[in-house]
Amino acid sequence: MKLFLALALLGAVSSRRLSEGALEQEVPAEQGSSVLEEEPGELEPPGPGEGKSFMGRGALGRRLRYTVVIKDQTFHGAMSECSRIFSGHLASIHSKSANEQLRAVARAHTNRGQVWVGGITSFTGGRAFSRWMDHSPWNYTNWARGNPSRAGQNCIVLCTADGHWRSVSCGTHLPFICEY
Repeated sequence: MKLFLALALLGAVSSRRLSEGALEQEVPAEQGSSVLEEEPGELEPPGPGEGKSFMGRGALGRRLRYTVVIKDQTFHGAMSECSRIFSGHLASIHSKSANEQLRAVARAHTNRGQVWVGGITSFTGGRAFSRWMDHSPWNYTNWARGNPSRAGQNCIVLCTADGHWRSVSCGTHLPFICEY
């Protein structure tokens, strides 16, 4: 029955919306947990009140699950948690619609103004370089004015108020968005 419910929810989005790369119907963490627990070899996702899971499309149109994790971690701690718990990584963002939907879900489920996403910026030779840690293409940006930082290497946060990205010290403790 749980699997049937999950399949029904996954089919509740129009093909137009999917082709735009938008995130799909939100799935509460409790429902997402049930589906994941039925699949062998999966680790347990956040419990009630610890995060919010939902479905979407990644850079290459792959169907992905996202989870906003409200437990604060450093950037590298967040990467480790995404890998260990979800066999995934911090989210990469490849469209305006995905950026907006990730922002809206993060804002609704955290009390913080910023969340980690999976990008790093480096400043060398007078030039800033940015990349996604999952090696997906760098094909969309939404930098806040004055960003990315011109000071060495920093990690990228998504601001939950306006959706802009900022360079922040990777040692800052923040909630994060996993993609898997």
